Amino acid sequence: MRNRLALLLPLLFLSGLSFAQIELGLKAGLSTESLQGESFSIDREGRQDLMFALEDAEYGFQFGALLRIPLGEKLSLQPEVTFNSAKNNYRLDDPENNSSVVFNERYNDVNVPVLFSYKLAFLRLNAGPVGHFFLSSTSDLSSDEGIERTFDSFNLGYALGGGIDIGPLTFDVRYAGNLEKYGETFTVDGTTFQIDQAPKRWIGSVAYRF
Repeated sequence: MRNRLALLLPLLFLSGLSFAQIELGLKAGLSTESLQGESFSIDREGRQDLMFALEDAEYGFQFGALLRIPLGEKLSLQPEVTFNSAKNNYRLDDPENNSSVVFNERYNDVNVPVLFSYKLAFLRLNAGPVGHFFLSSTSDLSSDEGIERTFDSFNLGYALGGGIDIGPLTFDVRYAGNLEKYGETFTVDGTTFQIDQAPKRWIGSVAYRF
């Protein structure tokens, strides 16, 4: 609850603003996620049967909408809503059968950044909290009997970055991370494992403001 309040508090500024001052924009972009390789051993009856490893993360994409709300001559509030899709690769090793298979899993979520933007010369500097709302996932692992996946429905994160405005276009680069761990677990034969990382990502986007 406290995490959600931290995300929503900046939106209270909206009540005293004139809608004539607000700019609406549509945006799209690419993201790359930084995750370190992480592996887990799955033992059955005292012998190592399986090794499950997080290999790497691929590029993702996003699209959505933003508002730019002036709070002063150089300061503005920029809430956004974006749909995001990204893919991670995993490896499942079976030492007993001397086999190894790479699986992939795609994640879909909605991000709600609430950024404060400060204009410095031709640059805009942005920073603020980001709410991550999990929507769904598709995985090659779902066909493997005995492997189950769970995800946190909400995580709080942050974003820091900058951009430039050229006419109605805004070009933006930001660094984003989670304040909490990945929020993903998998269960194999009743044993639960958790990916023990707080993901970080670079996001590049372009927006058209009306």
